[in-house]
Amino acid sequence: MTGPQGLDDPRDTAAAVRAALRDDVEDLPPAPAAAVKLLRLTRDEGGDVSIIAHLIETEPALAAKVLKIVNSAYYGFPRNIQSIHRAVTLLGLSAVRRAAVQVLFFDSMVRRGGKGAFDRLFFWQHSLLVAILSRGLGEWLGHPDPDSLYAAGLLHDLGKAILESQGRIRYSDFLTASVNSGNPTIEDERTFFGVSHDLVGALVCERWGLPEMVCRVQAMHHAPDLSEAPTQEAAREVAIVAMADFIAWTQGIGSVDTLSGPPLASDVLDLVPLDQIDLATLLEAADAEITEIGGFYGLEFPTSMQLRARMVGTAISLRRTAPLEIGQARSELRASYTLPHHSLDPDEFIPSTLEALREEFGIGSLLMMQIEPKRRSLVATHTWPEIAPGAYSRLRLELPIDTLSGDLVRCLRERRPTLVGPSAENDVVLAALGVTVAAAVPVLNNGRLLGVLWLVNGPGASSFDVGLLLEVQRVASELGIALDRSRVFALERARAEIDALTRLSNRAAIDRFLDQVFRQSTESGLRFAVGLVDVDRFKGFNDTFGHLAGDDVLRIVADSLRGMTRPRDFIGRYGGEEFLFVLVDCDAPGALSYAERIRAGVEQRGQLLLERFPGHPLTVSVGVALCDGRGADPAQVVGTADRALYRAKSDGRNRVVPAWILGDSSAVSPA
Repeated sequence: MTGPQGLDDPRDTAAAVRAALRDDVEDLPPAPAAAVKLLRLTRDEGGDVSIIAHLIETEPALAAKVLKIVNSAYYGFPRNIQSIHRAVTLLGLSAVRRAAVQVLFFDSMVRRGGKGAFDRLFFWQHSLLVAILSRGLGEWLGHPDPDSLYAAGLLHDLGKAILESQGRIRYSDFLTASVNSGNPTIEDERTFFGVSHDLVGALVCERWGLPEMVCRVQAMHHAPDLSEAPTQEAAREVAIVAMADFIAWTQGIGSVDTLSGPPLASDVLDLVPLDQIDLATLLEAADAEITEIGGFYGLEFPTSMQLRARMVGTAISLRRTAPLEIGQARSELRASYTLPHHSLDPDEFIPSTLEALREEFGIGSLLMMQIEPKRRSLVATHTWPEIAPGAYSRLRLELPIDTLSGDLVRCLRERRPTLVGPSAENDVVLAALGVTVAAAVPVLNNGRLLGVLWLVNGPGASSFDVGLLLEVQRVASELGIALDRSRVFALERARAEIDALTRLSNRAAIDRFLDQVFRQSTESGLRFAVGLVDVDRFKGFNDTFGHLAGDDVLRIVADSLRGMTRPRDFIGRYGGEEFLFVLVDCDAPGALSYAERIRAGVEQRGQLLLERFPGHPLTVSVGVALCDGRGADPAQVVGTADRALYRAKSDGRNRVVPAWILGDSSAVSPA
């Protein structure tokens, strides 16, 4: 069994799992014996009705629950089935075994659980849906044993339930502490527990003696790629469950309530070709089955199959195409040496392009709208002339893509310039533009739509002819290349200014932001606060638990800062175990309140982590400086915060100390 983050050695994995659990794996409560036997039945043994019936009937309570499921409306028998032997005869091994395994693991994993942020019923409905979808995908793709995929899907997130009931830190406490981290859940797990739920589940399944496929799916369903699977078929089995997991999440049925979806390995879409699967039919069948089964467990599931199918197709399509488009953009940049745009700043090259178009072709005015994917809208970004009548009102324009109609929709679909004239369908967008007629020119790169360029003639001017629109289209194509170029550059610059360990801004980004804030503050007179946060006794974590554990401590502190900081403010890793924050337009009470929330939040997480780091409470000390930018420079403000931090350390740590810099450059510590 292999794992991420330096856990490729099975011995390292086992050690990390043992460290995350209260008891040794061998001492955990065993899996239901009947479930293990049912899961390990071979296809030949499955043909013997007496073997299966005897396994279930040895536990009368289990037999009664299985019969209740078998007699539900889903199977539609006109008369109640009274015996397991009869149920197996009529339904076969598959249906009865699935029902029995469900009940056994529900009773052992879910029913006995307590309350907390980890909602066990929510977790169970996710497990059921993934199981049903895994079997359905397997059937569509011709897998020889779809029931084995069902079992693997049912138990794929077992590690989360194990951590909730047996972890040194409960999974509920982890969810509460990491709710605003902004990271993928599995990465937060590695930081918090020292190991992720997939490896916990895989090791426990091995100890329980569950089938090899179940164990392999546990270990690999969140792997970045499936090349380490022993065979192509084994990789496909993992991919099927991973795809089922992702589809369930798109329907709002994840194992935990989170906005971040499960990661898909790079080769999942090659191993599970969606063009061979009718998603609507698959989801409709899954909904019918899970509605009846969910009723047995007291669960309610969403409906509206066609909507769900579209959601799945869109989400997976976006995941597949986004990386390719970035690669294409970079290739295009290398190949194109004829771009007229020498700036990488859209606020420079877009207005200059619009100005050149207006002068060259005598166009009255132009408006650039770019696609905003998160809002699914066309958003106005630039207009030329900037002081033209209606220019400012047009810059406030936003058109939700789902509400568009008429000739603008035709322009977007056909990827060609279109004249938008008076009509019932066009009047809404023309009214928003404040005109009676306009031309829409798509802005493309490699066939991908980036925006729309609107051309508007002055009052009384003739309409646009086809030749002019084609000429503008050529320029719009160059504009599309420049836009993609600027976006790739912005992405690369952001990556270059990110600390790899904590994913906060690095020292270079800190210095650039401080310079920017000082310039703005000098002009406006607004105060801002700079704070330094230092992990108390950090060396003890490294010396006692190792540098990997020390890295986890830094990530936990970084997540605390990230989760409590407003979007307009700034946080970064200053160096070593020190972090820096900048609060914009902030007074003294606000700065102290923020710093205290950081201190208290880290201390609270530290209390949860005492089981993992016994004898080493996690706390931070904070020094805060407030400045209005007049008569001071960044080095002076940071130095003042550093002296306040030193005092916090000297006074006993785990505290906040302020030191203000006023307009006369004097440092003042309030009483």
